[in-house]
Formats: sequence, structure tokens, C-alpha cells
Amino acid sequence: MADVMKNDSVWNVPAAGSPKREEWPSHVFLDPEGRRYPYKKYVDGQWKMSCAGLLAAYRRAITQQDSAIANKAKEIATQSECSWATGK
Repeated sequence: MADVMKNDSVWNVPAAGSPKREEWPSHVFLDPEGRRYPYKKYVDGQWKMSCAGLLAAYRRAITQQDSAIANKAKEIATQSECSWATGK
């Protein structure tokens, strides 16, 4: 399993369409084609999954009524043992 930042509580990402965000690799997003719902952070020279990022993506997907992305975020978070998804 990839590195997971389980105790990550801060999620600040550039706005959609910003030049910085457009430079990010597609694997950072839950929707790589649309470059939407980022869930990874660049830390120590590596992209790492962030439980805070998955929670932000999950919440945003729910507000946008995008159940496929919400389910994907929840599934990854459960597999990664993020506390918000597992209840631990």
C-alpha cells in the first residue's frame, strides 16, 4: 500500500484551474481526466495519500452529488485505514 498520511489534518490545495494545480500529475486526483478531487500531498519529494484530502474529496463529491467519486474516496480511505472512514 502507498504511503498514507493518517494524521494529516490540514488540506490546502490551489483552486481549480490555477497554473500550479494544472502542473500536478494526474494520479493526484480521484478524477484524473477532469483533474478534480485531489487527494494526495507532495511531501519529502513524494506524492502521498492524505486522509484529510480523501475526506475533503468525499465531502465535496457529496455536495456535488457525485456518488461515484464519493464512493471511490470512501473505499480508498477505508483500505488506507483513515479514521474518518473506519470509525477508529
